[in-house]
Amino acid sequence: MTLCEKITELFPVRKSQQQKKTFRQWVTAEIAGMGYSVRVEQNDRGRQQNIVVGDPEHALVTYTAHYDTPSTILLPDLQIPRNYPVYLLWQLGMVGGMLLLSLLAGAALGLITKNGNVMILGFFGAFVALMWLQLNGFANPNNVNDNTSGVAALLETMARIPQEHRSKVAFILFDNMEKGRRGSRAYARDHLEMQHTRFVVNADSVGVGDVFLVSAPSLALQLPQYAKLEQALSALPDKQARFHSSVTTRGNSDFRSFKCGVGITAYRQVSGIGLYLGDLHTRRDDRAEQENIEALAAAFSTLAAQL
Repeated sequence: MTLCEKITELFPVRKSQQQKKTFRQWVTAEIAGMGYSVRVEQNDRGRQQNIVVGDPEHALVTYTAHYDTPSTILLPDLQIPRNYPVYLLWQLGMVGGMLLLSLLAGAALGLITKNGNVMILGFFGAFVALMWLQLNGFANPNNVNDNTSGVAALLETMARIPQEHRSKVAFILFDNMEKGRRGSRAYARDHLEMQHTRFVVNADSVGVGDVFLVSAPSLALQLPQYAKLEQALSALPDKQARFHSSVTTRGNSDFRSFKCGVGITAYRQVSGIGLYLGDLHTRRDDRAEQENIEALAAAFSTLAAQL
C-alpha cells in the first residue's frame, strides 16, 4: 500500500477539528519515525495548526502542502490556469447557476407567502448560503488529489532524503488552505523572514495529469534554488514540466503567501482548453497517480542533494 493509499484509507476527510487532530497525531508520529524533528505550531492564536518539520527559518528550501480537505456543493472546482477566456466563462457559469438557484428559491418563498419583501430576502439569503457552503459546507468525501497527493509527495520526499542533506530542507503541512489560505497566511505573518526571503515550494493537487505546471513570482526566479528546481523537474522521465510566472497563471494555493513561493500542480492537456484539472471538490476526486508522487519526490530529493 502506498502512502497516498494509506492516508486515503485512514483519513479520507480532514475537515473537522477532530478529523484534523487525529491526522496530525498520525502524521507527526510517521515523520518522527523517519528521524525528523517535527512539531505542531499554533498560529493565529491557535486557530491554525501547522505541522512544521525541521527549521524553515534556515533551510535552503522548504517544501509545503496543505493537509485540510475542502467542502463541496457538488460543482467541480475546475482549474484552467493558462486559458483566461475559458476560465472566466466557467466562473460566470457558476455564478449564473448560483444566481438562478437563488432566484428560484426566492420566487418560491414569494409565492408561498405572497410577499415581495420575503421573495427579495429569500433570494439574497439563498445566494449568501450557497457562497458560504463553498467554504464551510458539507465535507467532500473524496480528496485523493486535493490534497492527499501533495501530503504524500512530501512524505515520500522525507523518506528519500539521506541524513547528510536533511539540514538543508524543511517541510510544512499547512492547515486551512481551503478556507482562504488561513494556515499559511498566519504562519507567514509570524515568520516575516520566511514570508519575504525564503525559498518555498508548494505541492497542491499533483496526483492527476502528465504536466507539472510550475508558477513562480519574480523574486523566486532570481534565486539559485529555482534554477536547480527547474533542472530537477525538467529531467523527470515521462513527465513534462512547464514554467510560468505566477502573475500570468491562475492558481490560489499556499505558495502565494510567500514572496519567494513556488507552486506546483499537475494538469492534463486538453485540446481547445489547454491545461485542465477537474473533479476537485467533488466525489470524483478519488484517485492519484503514484508515478506523479514518486516523480515529485525524486525531483525534490535531487534538489536537496544539489543545494
